[in-house]
Amino acid sequence: MHESTSLTPMNPLVHITIGTHVNQENLLQSIVVHERSFIGELQLDSDPDNTALLIAVGDMLGVKQPLSACRISCLGKLIILWLDHNRWLILRSPDEHTSLEQLLVQMWGQDITLGEHDKKLTARLSEAALIHLLNSSNTQEFRTDSTDYRQASLEHLQQGEIQIQSVESADNYEILVRKSCADALLKCLNVS
Repeated sequence: MHESTSLTPMNPLVHITIGTHVNQENLLQSIVVHERSFIGELQLDSDPDNTALLIAVGDMLGVKQPLSACRISCLGKLIILWLDHNRWLILRSPDEHTSLEQLLVQMWGQDITLGEHDKKLTARLSEAALIHLLNSSNTQEFRTDSTDYRQASLEHLQQGEIQIQSVESADNYEILVRKSCADALLKCLNVS
């Protein structure tokens, strides 16, 4: 008798919403992450940055521009969701009231140069800092071609700036990720 094999992907695509609670002084109190059911139920086996899939999901869910993340870096008080090679969505620890710019400088010191483009924070990391970050055990990849993707990220970042978004307002972020990325994010946030 043969046991049937399941075609369910081991690490399916899921849709998460990241939101915040802010207090009366507009300071971050907590970060809330929850999985929206529809995409996860489809058990799709696709890298989350598939453009056609992002457009279709956005249309289905009425989300103008869903984001995707294929890499996460958990760095203590900062969590970086890599939206692509050179765009980061940064989540800070809710009990951390130091400015994001100060936290980045504390973390990387002279290996980071901060700037601004279109009123948004940008950064450049030294090559040594980039290589360390991309190869660190604190950074996890969630793509089928992770080695090639990591090399492409390094090449992009050696020549360009990192565009930084930060989860600090009352906005919600709709993001497609692999299930293991969502699990890693929850672990980094110490949410059970």
